[in-house]
Parts: sequence; structure tokens; C-alpha cells
Amino acid sequence: MATAPQPAAPARPGRPETYGLWLILLAGLLLRCWLASLGSGLTMDSALYVRMAEGLRAGDPLAAPAHQGYPMLVALASSLGGGREWPGRLVSLAASLALIPLVWWTARRRLPALPSLATAAMVALHPLLAVYGVSVMTEASFLALALAGVALLDRGRPGWGGALLGASWWVRPEAAVVAPLAILFAPLRGRARLLAVLLALAVALPHSLVLTAAEGRWTLTPKTSLVRAPFEGARGGEWRLAEPTAFADSVGLVQRLARDGGAIAKAYPARLLAHAARVLDAWPALLMLVSFAGLVSGSARAWLAFLALPFVYPLLSAPADVRFAQVSVPALALLAAAGASRAWTRGVRGRVVAGVVLVAGVAWLWSPGPASTRALAFDDGPMAAMRGAGAWLAEHSRADAVVMDRKSYVPFFANRRHVQLPDEPLGVLLDYARDRGASHLVVEEYVVRSLRPQLAPLLDADSIRAEPRVRLVFATRPTPGDGVAVFEVVR
Repeated sequence: MATAPQPAAPARPGRPETYGLWLILLAGLLLRCWLASLGSGLTMDSALYVRMAEGLRAGDPLAAPAHQGYPMLVALASSLGGGREWPGRLVSLAASLALIPLVWWTARRRLPALPSLATAAMVALHPLLAVYGVSVMTEASFLALALAGVALLDRGRPGWGGALLGASWWVRPEAAVVAPLAILFAPLRGRARLLAVLLALAVALPHSLVLTAAEGRWTLTPKTSLVRAPFEGARGGEWRLAEPTAFADSVGLVQRLARDGGAIAKAYPARLLAHAARVLDAWPALLMLVSFAGLVSGSARAWLAFLALPFVYPLLSAPADVRFAQVSVPALALLAAAGASRAWTRGVRGRVVAGVVLVAGVAWLWSPGPASTRALAFDDGPMAAMRGAGAWLAEHSRADAVVMDRKSYVPFFANRRHVQLPDEPLGVLLDYARDRGASHLVVEEYVVRSLRPQLAPLLDADSIRAEPRVRLVFATRPTPGDGVAVFEVVR
């Protein structure tokens, strides 16, 4: 099968280069272990992935707004033990560590040894890639699968490359952008490119069967509700009982675009700027300049497909979060290494300049800012207090208890069914808790401050005594602002 002409294969890595790569891997592992010790690795989505994994192990795939690939990996890892949290963290760790030699292998095809090792080091030491590499989240698994597919395409291996890109669709919907662009940019000829497309589809499309079993309807992705007009205000995305935007969750893509297409197009420039700012948070200006030098000096590469994502996210209701910007980091690191290698070929002075710039860029990543803050303070709230409240609930509630909470942490720690608190007046909210059969209501101080101020009376001793619909049964407040209260719903 014919492929496009390939660059000459690099020489087999010598011992110094091999030892260097192992040293970088060790540094990446130690960094990730340290970050794992600082936080729980849990976000609001994490509980969903664990419950999906548990449903898959029980033979009952759950209908949920997420792809099934990562929960499948977590379900497999759970067979080795580790409770409810560590299997997901270990899956992410394995994927995050695999990403390090993958970027080195990709860079080494065209770059000298030291710039290629620098690429691996930037990925190993990046704060976002490191902290999400020990979290119960999907980004590390998606990047490992997608970059492996892209690297194989770049090496002229369309079958395995296409198959891995198809597998990445099982994990995150970004594969729908990365896969076709990577196949387009890859150094392949006609039949090889077609083979990559066919293998990608052959692996990706069966996921629709899993989703159909979970959702009860034919669907390609559960993420279609992301196509919608911008929310109005900071709390515009909060769920309400009479939610007019529920339209986006119940109709097809064509109808949603007919209703919201104009608003999406109007908001695109502002959204694009917001997402661009998050990319600069994840890859600061100094490194971006080096990456730009690598971009203008080279031809199209399959891994450039990742750089399309910041232009696609603004079309969706995905928030401008540094979490999404990290998906572009490996491609930017490869470009930075390519830019640095230009200076590398210009003698000792060029090598010193390239080395200093790359080291300074990594140091900049760890200076106070959004990326380092996310890595060092990953937990969304007082996790110890919420874990304690969950332990109490697990001991003092029925196994089929329904716990209503704005966040998912306490119900997750209790291993009880979670129902989200709507953003409604307190009286309406308490009546809804009764109607939904909730046994307990959880209120966190930090949630009251930011998302549910109407719950403040429940944290006031005088007000709660006058409220007949709920009764305080547990409270903990290790420090001011970190309090968690559990109420029993009275009927």
C-alpha cells in the first residue's frame, strides 16, 4: 500500500538518550504522585464516571451525559481492587505516563535527541497534564489514545493509527475533530488515507450501540446538548424546574441550530477570545512564541489537529476553562521543540538560548497562575469535611436513600443516589425534595456562597428550628467557610 514519502528514520536511541527518557519518566511519575497526595482527584464529573463504571460491571450501562470509554477502563481497573476512587486515578496515571514517551517518539522522528527529550520533559512537568493524570477524569486517557493514533499516522501506519483515533471517540467527543483532521494532515496517500478513515469508523461507530443501550435511543454522542446559546449570567447554567433551555436536551441538532444558531455565531468572537486566554494560561506567551516559530518552519503534521480544538470549543457551551486548554498542550510542546531545534542547529549559543527559553517557559508554568493553581489546589471544596459527611450518611441511611445536593461529592462518598438541587426559592426547593422522595438534603457553606444563596437560612440556628420540612442530623465545620450540614427530609 503506497504512502507519502517519509523522512529518514532517526538513529536508534543511544544509552544517554534512553537514560534521559527514563529519568524524565521518573520525574513525571514523582510529580504526579506528589500531586495525588495533595488532593482527591475528584471533580463533579468524577462521581458520574465511577457510577457509570459500576453500572457497566453490573451489566447495566447507565444513561449519562458522557462517553463510555473511560468508565469501561475504570471498570476493568476496578477488578484489581482499589475501592471506588483509585481505579480511575490509576487509569489516568497510566495514560498520563504513556503520553511522555509518545511525544518523545513523535518528536524524535524529525528532531535531534535533546529537543525531543525536551518535548517529553515539557509534557512530564506540565502542571495540568500532571494533575489531570492523577484525577478521575477523561483528559489523560483521551490524549494518550488520540496522540498514539496521530503518532502512528505520522509514521505511515494508517491501520493502527485510524483504529486508535476511533478508540479515542469512546472517551471524548473531541475525537470527532481530531481524527478527520489528523488523517487529512498525515503523510499518507490515497488508499492508506482511506484505510485510516475506515478503521477509525469501524472502531468508533460501535460505541453508538453502547450509547443506544444506555440512552434507550439511537445516538452517536450524549454531548449534543452542548450546542446551545450562551447562558445569561454566571448562574445562567444552573438547573431550574421550569427550565426553558431544556429544549436543547430533548430535540435534534438541526432544531437546536435553527433556534440558537444566530446566538452561537454572535457569541463566537467573545467565546474565542476567552478560550484563547485559557490556552495562554496553559501555555504561556514565551513558550507560545517558540511554538509559533516551530509552526511557521514546518509542513503540516497530523498532530496539528489538536490545535483546531480551541477554535471549536467556542461553538459549544463548554466553559472557557483551562481544563480544556490542556488538550492542545502536547501539540504545542511538539511545535516548541521544533522551534527550539532551529536554534539548536546554530552552534553552542543557539543551544544555550533554546535551553534557557524552554526551562524558563516550564518555570513560568509553575509560577502563580491558573495552571499551577489548578495543580496545587485541585479540589473543588472542603473534601475532608464532605468525605466525613458522606461517611456519616453511609452509616445512618438506607442503601437506597436518595440524597439531594448541588454537588455530587457527599452522595458519592456515601455511595447513595444523588439528585441535584435545582436553583429555586427555598420553599419550592424543599417541596421538590419531598416530591422526589429525597431522604436527605446536603448543604455546604461554599455552595451557599457561590451557587445557592437561598439555602443560607438552613445554616441559621433560629431559622432551621422554624422549618418543619427538614431536620438537622449532622454538621461539621473544621474551619470557617468549610461547613457541611446534612438534613433529614421530614414527611
